[in-house]
Amino acid sequence: VGGILHTRPKARERTRVKKKRHTHTHTRRTRTITHTHTMIIQSLSKLCVLLFLVSVVLIIDSSSAAVTNRPVLSITVRDGDVTNENNYFDYFCPTIHAKYSKAGKDPFPVDIQYGYFVAPSINRPSCSVWGKASQNIAGWRITAGAAVAAIRQKIVKQSSTTRNYPSSSSSSLKADIDMRAENPQNDISARIFASDMSISRIEFTKGYTTTSRHNNNNNNNRFTINPRYNPLTNTADVMFGYTTQSTSVKLHASRKSQQLSIAQQINESNVLTPTIGSDGDVSLRWEKQLLKGNDDDERSSYIATTLKPRESIHVEWKDGLWNANMNIPMDGSMEEDGGMHVGIRREVVF
Repeated sequence: VGGILHTRPKARERTRVKKKRHTHTHTRRTRTITHTHTMIIQSLSKLCVLLFLVSVVLIIDSSSAAVTNRPVLSITVRDGDVTNENNYFDYFCPTIHAKYSKAGKDPFPVDIQYGYFVAPSINRPSCSVWGKASQNIAGWRITAGAAVAAIRQKIVKQSSTTRNYPSSSSSSLKADIDMRAENPQNDISARIFASDMSISRIEFTKGYTTTSRHNNNNNNNRFTINPRYNPLTNTADVMFGYTTQSTSVKLHASRKSQQLSIAQQINESNVLTPTIGSDGDVSLRWEKQLLKGNDDDERSSYIATTLKPRESIHVEWKDGLWNANMNIPMDGSMEEDGGMHVGIRREVVF
């Protein structure tokens, strides 16, 4: 009996030691995962700074003929009170982005595009790297793309009083995947979006083209249907579109809301687009084309005014590489926090 009584406490003690070892092992694994995640984010942050410095060097060295596809620097001057001398990054909002492409050749006929985007902000710096590959297979254009972004922002701890405690930084890592298949001959396409290793949207698009005869001219009219599904929220919606020579109609319908938008080209330089929703929201957009060209064209120039009676008036003026935006809220335009916002952006292409 004495032997049994002395053996049981030892067995219990060994059980306690095993539990403690298991707890310590689990804690070490959690710390290792957290440390690995922090190391990845820190590496991407360093990559952000490196890309920014390399881009500045390439921009300054504009006389070098060996450098092609130089980065594009965009500087935005927006309204605000610059009381902190170290906060110039947030005031001017500089961003640098670059895009590179390489055409595929036999025996690997794969077209590759890649690039990066850097925003060296004080409160919320971000850096993203993206790439995609495309190839034609049996009449289909298959494209697979991925993007990785690192974002860091400061968190200011506040108490019940007006005193602010020292701020801390929080970093997040986001990865997105975009895969699509397009068949131009049959006017059909499919896309799959994934965010953080989870499928966030699946969509299909089917188009139908008809020919109408107007004033002895053959005009192509196109009707499209685009059903979409989100597995994460278990929601679905559908987009309908109909485009003629001077009219474009879009209908967005889901279980909760519906929205109809009609763009009518009045003449060569004026387009009116009224939009009405099932919740009662109404908006009107008037675009005045000053100089013909695409949105990405350096010579493009237009003024677009959007009126939302319940929200605001938004004015956008694009003149080549210059872009100005002004947003005036319908309520509280004289308030300190909810007042008018003005921003001017200039893209510098080398």
